[in-house]
Amino acid sequence: MSINRITGKKYDIMNPRKKSWALVTGELKTRDAIIFTIILIILFETFTYMLNNIVFILSPVVLAFFIVDPLLKRVTSLRHLFMGFTIGLGIIGGFLAITPVYPPLIIYLIVVASTFWIAGFDIIYTIPDRMYDRKNGLKTIIVKYGVEKGLIISIIFHILTIIFFISIAFIVNSIYYVICLIPIIFLIIYGHRGIDVDNPRTIRKAFFNANSLIGFIFLLGIWASVFLKI
Repeated sequence: MSINRITGKKYDIMNPRKKSWALVTGELKTRDAIIFTIILIILFETFTYMLNNIVFILSPVVLAFFIVDPLLKRVTSLRHLFMGFTIGLGIIGGFLAITPVYPPLIIYLIVVASTFWIAGFDIIYTIPDRMYDRKNGLKTIIVKYGVEKGLIISIIFHILTIIFFISIAFIVNSIYYVICLIPIIFLIIYGHRGIDVDNPRTIRKAFFNANSLIGFIFLLGIWASVFLKI
């Protein structure tokens, strides 16, 4: 996030929605943000080294993804998917940190599901900035296809998310996961209902309220499937 804000500062300054953000107001200096980011990178490399050789060797690749990600919105509207996959790399990283062997199929299914899940909500998140993004040449699905078609693409992404979540159920083979899957699907649908493209509050409600709960419920479903056997 710090890399995102540093590289995007010149755009954020001109965006009314971001006028109160720390780097824009000067409350946080760019130099301090860079120092903070460097400290986080050093900590990240240190901790991956302490875990095992595989995650340490792969750690620069992860950093590269996080550096490239905020730059892609100036190049392609597919950046939504790239961002989703970049965050999804944490799933593979988490597995390798504990078990440094070739990940099983379920890990890749979770990564793909997460990629579409995050990308779908990120499309919604960019709706309030559509006029600003178009004016400044920033690439988003909403800018490229418009709000109506952009929301359809977001729905398609989330249908794919649900399909992959359901496919995971056949692997974990647990009633606990299925029980947790029901509110996850409900929250994904809820996130799309009641969206008013002219009311940023409904966008934030869909993006933060529903979206923030899904990950925790999914974690609970996987945890229960592993540790609570019927």
